[in-house]
Amino acid sequence: MSDDERYGDPSSILRAIDEDQREAQRALAPNAVLLYATWGIAWTVGFLAFYAAFVPAERPLIPFALGAAIGGAVLVAAIVLSAVHSSLRSAGSRGPSMVQGAIYGNTFGVAFMLMGLLGWRLMSSGFALEPMLSYWVAASCLIVGILFLAGAAMWNDRSQLIFGSWTFVVGFVSIAVAPPHNLLAGAAGGLGFLALAVVQALRPQLTSGRITRETDG
Repeated sequence: MSDDERYGDPSSILRAIDEDQREAQRALAPNAVLLYATWGIAWTVGFLAFYAAFVPAERPLIPFALGAAIGGAVLVAAIVLSAVHSSLRSAGSRGPSMVQGAIYGNTFGVAFMLMGLLGWRLMSSGFALEPMLSYWVAASCLIVGILFLAGAAMWNDRSQLIFGSWTFVVGFVSIAVAPPHNLLAGAAGGLGFLALAVVQALRPQLTSGRITRETDG
């Protein structure tokens, strides 16, 4: 088919427009392998370090301050990387897409700051440390899950839908397990993220792509 015929055929024009839209979405959506790996490492290392500060109960493997410092450091690193990456992916765009990326990226830091301040307020009001572990794990899952599901809706991105859904599963499991062992649910969630990173890298068609098509009705 000649160029004149291709661009004169309405169905070809629609297919070309659809392909351009897919390319634009892929360019603006965050890199799924990077996000899976980042949060996988952060959650696995952070929650295991925190868990080691509580077990065995008589003589924990590491001091609480060290476990909290490691857990906090890797969480902050994941937040910063996710926020910067999301902002950079939309940096080349203009208008609504740029605003979406900026809001989405900055919300990570704001949400976790609020979570931390609320946790500090509860503990300063007399809540015991160990029961508060349920709050820290579930609240982290709630924030990450909601933000990635929002990203899935904004960019029509299946990888973020899977990411957010898995995070909610981890959150529900963490509520069902008594502290401090619920920290292992967070670590298991991190291993799940790493597994998704491997699948995304080797078989991206299984975990990435659009959730719906314009013709889905």
